[in-house]
Parts: sequence; C-alpha cells; structure tokens
Amino acid sequence: MPNQMTLNPLVLVKFVLWIVVVAVTAILLHRRKVTSAVRLTFIIVGMLLFGFVFGFLIPGDLSPNPVSSLRTLLTTILVRHQGVLAIAAMLVTLLLMVWVSNKSICGWGCQLGLLQDVLYRVPLPKWKPPFWLSNSVRILAFLALVVGLVAPGLDWIGLVDPFQLFSFNLTLGIGLFSAGVLIASLFVYRPWCRFFCPFGLLGWLVEQVSLFRPRINRDVCKECQLCVKACPTQAMADFYDGKKIHVDCFACGACIEACPQEDALGWRRSNG
Repeated sequence: MPNQMTLNPLVLVKFVLWIVVVAVTAILLHRRKVTSAVRLTFIIVGMLLFGFVFGFLIPGDLSPNPVSSLRTLLTTILVRHQGVLAIAAMLVTLLLMVWVSNKSICGWGCQLGLLQDVLYRVPLPKWKPPFWLSNSVRILAFLALVVGLVAPGLDWIGLVDPFQLFSFNLTLGIGLFSAGVLIASLFVYRPWCRFFCPFGLLGWLVEQVSLFRPRINRDVCKECQLCVKACPTQAMADFYDGKKIHVDCFACGACIEACPQEDALGWRRSNG
C-alpha cells in the first residue's frame, strides 16, 4: 500500500489542497474573519471534497487521511520494514501543519472530523467529557493499535475504520462502529478524534508547542469568558487559565468569534 499511495498523483493533489486549506484558514483566523457561516461552508465543502470526491477518485482504501498515514508508517516500521521514507514524509507534513497552525489539519481538512463537526451542530443536549477520560481511552487505543499491527488479526482500526465511509467500503464492523461514532457526534464534539484517533493523540502532543493558536491579551481582556463558553472542548478554558498543557484545540475559531474585544483574543504567535 505505501508504494501505491505515493505513486498515485491524486494523493499528492490531496496533500497540496490540505496545505492550501490550512494556510487559508490560518490567515482567516488571524484576521478574525472566521464566522459561523464561513466555518460551516468550509466544513461542508471540505467534507465533500476531501471525503467523498477523493474517496471516489482514489481507489480502495488508498485515499490518504491523517490516521492512515500514521497507521501505514507504523505498519511499515513494525511489519514491512521498507518504504519508510515516503510514508514518514507524509506524516511529518501533516504534523508540521499541526505545529504551524494549532491542529488546523484536523479541524479543517480531515474528512471524518468535518463530518462529526456537522453532526455536532444538530441542536441536542451536549456533553463535554473530562479530558482525563477521553485522553486515557485514546492512549489505550493507540497502544492497542501498535500491538494489533504486530499481531495478525488484531489491527482494530482495520476492522472498524470509519474513514471507509467515504469510499462506501463497508463491512459489518465498519458500519456498526461508524454508526456509533456518528450518533455520538450528535452529543459529543468529535468523539472519534478525542477518544480513538491515533493521529489525534500524536497531534495533541505537537500542538502543545504550536506557533499559531488562540492567545489572550490580558491588558485588553475584560474577563467575560465568552470565549471559554463558546469552545466545544475545554481547550479555551486551559488557554484562559494559562495552563502549559491544553486540551485538544481544533482551530474552529468559535472563541475568537465570541470575543467582543477585537484585540483581546487572536490567532497569533504571541500576545505581543
């Protein structure tokens, strides 16, 4: 699979489009131009393009996504022992996008993340799970993936991979698990990303030192905490409290849109 992925020119096209989207959305966030309408437009177009269009154009399960890049690299290292450089380059590119603009690739480019984002907008009661719970499950899921790639038949993502929804490559396991993720998305913001995604875990580590992220100017901030209330995770609460380690931030821009003071909160490298 690694050679087929790297030789298919559409894979490169998808990566280039991802880079463009991350760059454009970082600029929009920096300029405070991300409104709910802009966000929804990007979500729908991104879900259709990166998900269903590329799922149709790139055959089988070869359409790249952040999870497949990490999973393929782990498989290459642990099992195949060849073709590491090409797959590693893909993963490094994705992680660089996480580092430059705080997890924007997950928030604006990942087709499964975007689908969950759409469903979360349905007006139903919401639950914000404690981070210790979601991240503990995600760590266990990552460790299970590493073990499962070495032990034949125990690759759990291969059995329930929800990204296969976009290429309509469904089995009973994939269908049931995907249905559970999508139903949970009505009540919990991005349950796959926060509870199960191996790239989400790796990206969460990288985003702790990201260049562009929500930054508060304490000299201007009126401490209304509207940004904290608008955040679909607890990330903005961590930024507000000045914690060194923050919860997953998916660069949705809801905090910036909610802030009534133009210079109090921005998507920038520093508070200066």
